[in-house]
Amino acid sequence: MTSINAINNIMAERPDWDRLLSQKADETLDVYLDLKSPHSYLAVRPSLEVARDFRVAINFLPYTLSYEALGVSKTVGAEMKREPASPAADRKARMYYAAAREYAALQSLPFKSPYRLLDSSLAHKSFLFAKQQTLEVPFAMWVYLQGWASGWQEFELESAEQLRTACENVGADTNGFDAFVQPGGEGEDALAQIKVRAEASGISGAPHYVYTDHSKAR
Repeated sequence: MTSINAINNIMAERPDWDRLLSQKADETLDVYLDLKSPHSYLAVRPSLEVARDFRVAINFLPYTLSYEALGVSKTVGAEMKREPASPAADRKARMYYAAAREYAALQSLPFKSPYRLLDSSLAHKSFLFAKQQTLEVPFAMWVYLQGWASGWQEFELESAEQLRTACENVGADTNGFDAFVQPGGEGEDALAQIKVRAEASGISGAPHYVYTDHSKAR
């Protein structure tokens, strides 16, 4: 199967994603994702299966991981090339992507290791813009599929233009996009608030799950 066919087949699941996200539930599962994380990419569809099996509302939220905190790199330079802190850290990073490659194959998801480290901050603001229109899952999966299919050679995660196009491709009205994602804009404030909430829940990586049973608070 070519990457194009694989992408089309995965995106054809969108009506099912929309139905699962719109169902009513007393419980909520917050799922924190990082758009530069291969393991977050792998978690989207299984997380939606939780909604199918247990009628839990899935609330996908963006969280920007630090390469240094993860131990993947000791520095992130101008060219975003990985500089491991030690041989052990280098092995950890290689295994991180090797494991993702194997699990991607199990889901028939296209996957190539990234040619450089990525900054997902702008993409996360774009995710929140799409989320305002309940398009966060189609947006995330479109970006993930375009990026990981080529090892991020054919999609630029740090390009506002390409992220706007991603929003358009999943049907978002992009009026106000530039103002939302600009430095100091609404998206930056929203992302900062989510970061505080995530870290209060004990986040140490992505995906990260937080379960809330709202019925018990009544």
